[in-house]
Amino acid sequence: MKRKIAGGMKWSSIESFGTTGMSFVISIIIARRLIPADYGVMGMLTIFLALSNTFLNSGISSALIQKKDVNNDDYSTAFYFNMMVGIGLYGILYFAAPFIAEFYNQPILTPVTRVISTTLIISALSMVQGTILSIKLDFRSKARNSLVSVIFSGIAGIIMAYNGFGVWALVWQGVLSGIIMMVLLWYYSSWKPSFTFKKKSFKALFGFGSKHLVSSTINTIYDNLSTIVIGKVYQASDLGYYTRANSISTLPGSFIMNIIQKVNYPVLAKLQDDNVALLSMYSILLRAPLFLIFPILFGMAALAWPLIEVLLGERWLPSAGMLIIACFGCLSSPLSNVNLNLLYVKGRTDLVLKLELMKKPIAFIMIIAAIPTGIYGMCTAMALYNYVAFCFNCHYTGKILNYGLKKQVMDILPILLYSLCMAACVVVATIWLPYAWLKLMVGIPVGIIIYIMLAKFNNDKTLMSLAGNVLTRFPSIRVLNYIVK
Repeated sequence: MKRKIAGGMKWSSIESFGTTGMSFVISIIIARRLIPADYGVMGMLTIFLALSNTFLNSGISSALIQKKDVNNDDYSTAFYFNMMVGIGLYGILYFAAPFIAEFYNQPILTPVTRVISTTLIISALSMVQGTILSIKLDFRSKARNSLVSVIFSGIAGIIMAYNGFGVWALVWQGVLSGIIMMVLLWYYSSWKPSFTFKKKSFKALFGFGSKHLVSSTINTIYDNLSTIVIGKVYQASDLGYYTRANSISTLPGSFIMNIIQKVNYPVLAKLQDDNVALLSMYSILLRAPLFLIFPILFGMAALAWPLIEVLLGERWLPSAGMLIIACFGCLSSPLSNVNLNLLYVKGRTDLVLKLELMKKPIAFIMIIAAIPTGIYGMCTAMALYNYVAFCFNCHYTGKILNYGLKKQVMDILPILLYSLCMAACVVVATIWLPYAWLKLMVGIPVGIIIYIMLAKFNNDKTLMSLAGNVLTRFPSIRVLNYIVK
């Protein structure tokens, strides 16, 4: 089991590092050419595409992973179900496109919606193949496919952006990425669908997935409610600033947590009946990623203005304030994800649904109440809600594993304090520097050194463990000897 986890973690890391890193670099290159309003137009469609993808999956992928005796009938049934849903959803969005454009008063949304929605059918064709790779812990193949699709679709997007295609550069980048991924999954997958649709398989899969679907739908509506409100109430450029700040702030957490969750969910699903093993693994999975995520988020908040100016250019500076708020809001997101993932591993999608039904009315009230305060007020409301969600999500973790809110907070408190002190030192070290690039060149190394020194001084076990693991693989990195000794 340890070998499977290590191998899966390695290739999952390569996939996440490669795809997230390349996607980020490509998005920066494209963003320097496009205007905020172009991203605002795409942001207006986010909720419709996100909801469609939620219905497309319907929790079926999670059900296949969680099912102990999955067979070919299950795979084929899931495949044909996904295809029917994908085609149906595309038809709905195709005919709804003019109404979406009218709602936002953006005529270009009609053709944009009809083109970008083709990704639903493309995804439906390859969802099962991707799930099978996860079940087999074949993250090497997933890494290869993801990297190829990101690189080639990204090159196409850059070429179109620099040739004046505007928002269409983003549209065709997304479509091409889906096509390449689908072709690679079909080409390299040993599984092909048989002409089988079993009612028994569908009931078993959808019985698990239906609760997952409802909770995911509620969560998706909340996650994208802000884009509807901002796109409708404010300017398209405001939505562009918001989506850019949000994408940067969520990058560290999504990058690191994707590495861990892609591996731990299929592995831990096999340990779902062993609470002792689950508790041991989850305490590690909570602290280790946060040791990396927290300082990055605090560092980005401390260097928000120079970071935006250097990466995106001065036209994007209004998003810097939103980035600071979003970074503090994202601190609790990995915590919530780890707690919810436990319930999926245990097969308790009913509890996930119950939590969403309790949390989301609070979220909706907070967002609607924040509308008169402006876009910064909305960002603050959403950041505060993340902490409310974390408190709720800890409830069942405490009941199932006796690892509730108090114990989790005490485990991560040292990391939080290291990060806070580090950010304060970065601000002091860079506040009087005249140039944005100079602030980054000074602030980043200062932050890294201060953070490691604080953890080392406190004999932090997570630091020692991470440094020891890296030193085992790369013994020539001498600075790590100072940390582990």
